[in-house]
Amino acid sequence: MPIANIKEHLEHISKEVAHLKKKLIYEGAIDKQKAEAAWKNLLNASKQISRKWRGLSAVEEIKMQRDKNLQ
Repeated sequence: MPIANIKEHLEHISKEVAHLKKKLIYEGAIDKQKAEAAWKNLLNASKQISRKWRGLSAVEEIKMQRDKNLQ
């Protein structure tokens, strides 16, 4: 294989690697946005559930479960 062809092939590979790197960075940014949106949705849902909750608090529930295990 002539050196010119090898150089051309390496240039093509380098461009492809650069393209893949850009794509990975872009995909990572999208995943981060999705994760942040999911976290915000979870916090909002938690607040709504807490406002409507009429049972024992989490602390009281855990205390009762521990008391049962000690008996």
